[in-house]
Amino acid sequence: MELLFSSAFVKYEIAFLGLNLAYIVFHVFHSLIVSYLKIRNFVRPKKGVEVEKKEDVEPDTTETPVKKLSEKERIKQEKLALSTEERQRLSEIVQNIKTRIARGEFGEARSRIVEGLSIDKFNKDLNCLLASLYEKEHDYKKAELIYKDLILLNDTDPELYLKLGFTLSIQGKYEIAYEIYKRLHSLEKENFETIEMLANIGHQLSHHEESNEYARLFLKKHPHSVDMLYLTAINYINLEDRKKALEHLKKIRTIDPYNGKIQELIKKIELEAELEKNFKTEK
Repeated sequence: MELLFSSAFVKYEIAFLGLNLAYIVFHVFHSLIVSYLKIRNFVRPKKGVEVEKKEDVEPDTTETPVKKLSEKERIKQEKLALSTEERQRLSEIVQNIKTRIARGEFGEARSRIVEGLSIDKFNKDLNCLLASLYEKEHDYKKAELIYKDLILLNDTDPELYLKLGFTLSIQGKYEIAYEIYKRLHSLEKENFETIEMLANIGHQLSHHEESNEYARLFLKKHPHSVDMLYLTAINYINLEDRKKALEHLKKIRTIDPYNGKIQELIKKIELEAELEKNFKTEK
């Protein structure tokens, strides 16, 4: 008991309590500092930390993506890139080629076409002139390929469809030509050359009703067209509609009263109609 209350022991206890108190104060102060730093970083994060988090969590999508150019757009840009001198040169070359073709100088014309295409290989005029040379040589397949390539770049150009349709018809590719002319008709409703071709090719393909629809459109503009009246009459004969066939044949007879072929056809159909009528009466 004397040891517990001795001056040495009391001093030791006081020192020990002091150390504990100091540790408690240090621990509290340290906790406050850490809390303060956490709050400050949350409210005002460091720039380096912010950038790092953005890169880790969400990539930057503000950059405009590079647009892939279509073939048409690329060619358009190439044409725009031509200088004034190159454009003028191409114009002169095209005119020279037309003159040489008119003179029958096809070899020289072909050389100038190659020269022009070295400046602008997608030039419509030059390619069409080249196709026309192939047509003169009866190489319609090569002309067809040129027109098809041009249409891929100019799919609303009526002139190209007209040229392609003609080339296909010459080769006897009537089914494809028919669809090409239909596309052309959708672009130009009043193109009567197209309507005439649709009537003729439709007849060739035995699409007699469709053929007569196009023939009717043509006859509205050209009511005295003997060829179209005759085509219509033949379509009606194939459809076994003798009454309408005779109606159109008699219109031709009025326009051309000395046409012996039409006179004979009228008599033939009238006889067939009479025989059919008698056959039905007997039944």
